[in-house]
Amino acid sequence: MNICMLAPEFPPVWGGVGTYVFELVRHLPKDVDVHVVTPIREGFGKQEVSALAYDPLDYLGSNVHLHFVCRATDSFFYNARFQYACLKQIPMIVKEEGIDVIHSHAAQMPDLLLMLRKLDKPFVTTIHTTIKSQRMGTKASNLNFHEMEKSEKATYSLYPVLRFAEELYFRQRRLYVTPSHWMKRWFEDNFRIAVSLKVIPNCIDVDEYGADKRGFLLETIIPRDLRDKKIVLYVGRMLAMKGVDVLVKAIPEILKRMGSDELLFVFSGPGDCSRFRKRLEEMNVKSHCLFTGPLPKETIIQLVMRSELVAVPSYYENCPYVVLESMACGTPVVASNVGGIPEIITNNYDGILVESGSPSALANAIVRLLTNRSLRGLISQRGRATIIKRFSWKANLAEYLNIYFEALKSARDR
Repeated sequence: MNICMLAPEFPPVWGGVGTYVFELVRHLPKDVDVHVVTPIREGFGKQEVSALAYDPLDYLGSNVHLHFVCRATDSFFYNARFQYACLKQIPMIVKEEGIDVIHSHAAQMPDLLLMLRKLDKPFVTTIHTTIKSQRMGTKASNLNFHEMEKSEKATYSLYPVLRFAEELYFRQRRLYVTPSHWMKRWFEDNFRIAVSLKVIPNCIDVDEYGADKRGFLLETIIPRDLRDKKIVLYVGRMLAMKGVDVLVKAIPEILKRMGSDELLFVFSGPGDCSRFRKRLEEMNVKSHCLFTGPLPKETIIQLVMRSELVAVPSYYENCPYVVLESMACGTPVVASNVGGIPEIITNNYDGILVESGSPSALANAIVRLLTNRSLRGLISQRGRATIIKRFSWKANLAEYLNIYFEALKSARDR
C-alpha cells in the first residue's frame, strides 16, 4: 500500500499535527510506503530553526519518502502556499508513486484546492481541530485582539472566509478520524454532515519516555544559578487559547505559598512571549520565569523528566501530546478540564483537572502537588500506566491500517 501523507507541519518545528504525522509515519509497517508531502520550514519568526539543517530520515524508516513542495517561514499564511503547492504537485506524485490513499489533516486543510482536481483516490482526514473550534478556544480566553498571537489574529480577521472554506471542505466524501470522543461529538453537533467519523486516540512510543532516557541536555537551557530549583513546566505555543495567561496570573500566588526561592517556571514553545514577559515584570516575578523558545523533541523530553509537574492550562484541547508525553515520562500533569483531556486524565487518579480560566484553581492544584510528595508519586505511576494501556502504538496501530483498507474498499465499491 502507498500512502500520501499531507504534512502541513513536520520536524524540526511542529505542533500537535506535526507530532501526529511524524509518529504515525514512523510506526506504520515497513511494507507500507509513505510519501510525506511537506513544506521546508526555514525558520519560525525570529527563532533560528531550519529544516535545511535537519534530516528527519535519521529517525524514519526506508519506507518513508519526503517531498518538499514549498517553503514556510510563519505559522499561518504558509498554509495557503502549501495548499497551492499541493494542488500543483499532488496529482503528479499520485501518478508517479502509485498512491493508493491520501491522508490529510484539519484544520489546515492542505488538500482544500484539490477539490478542483478529480484524482479518483480515497481520502482520509484526521480532524485535529477546526477553524470554528479554534475561535471558540481563543474567545474563551477573553483576551483583547492586540493580546493575541499573530496566527490567532489572522484567524479572527479572516474568519468568514476560512469558515466558508471549512464548510465546503467537510462536505467532501471521505473517511474522517479524530483523536477524541469529545471532538467527534462536537463535530457532529456543529457541522451535521453525514460522514464516517472514527475515534482513534493520539499515540506515542512509550519506550522513549522511560527513566533510562534521562540525560544532561539541560545545561544549555537553564542557567547554572537556577538549576537547583524545582521546575513547573509549560510546553506549547504561546497562544491565547493555550491559557498561558492563566499560568502567568497564577505564579504570584504559587510563589507566595511555596517560597520565592524554590521554584522556576519554564515556558517552552514557539511564538511571541513578549506580552507574557511584560505581565510577569509588572507582577515582579519575571526573575522566577524562563522562556526557552522551541526546543528539539529530545530536549523537551529531558525537560519534562526534570520537572516536578507540567501545567496545561488550555481553554481548548483535543487530545494533546503534551499530556500524553508528560504522563509517559511519569511527570504529573495539572490540566484544564476541557475538550478531550478528561478522556486521558481521571481526576485525582492519574492527573489533576481544574476549571479552565481560573488562576486560583490552577495555583491550588499546583501547590497541592508540590507539597504532597506521595500524591505526586502515585499520579506519576498511574499516569504512565494509563499511557501504556490506552495511548501506545501497540494498542492502536491496527486501527489506522483498518482505516486505510476501509478507504480503499469504499473507493472500489463506488
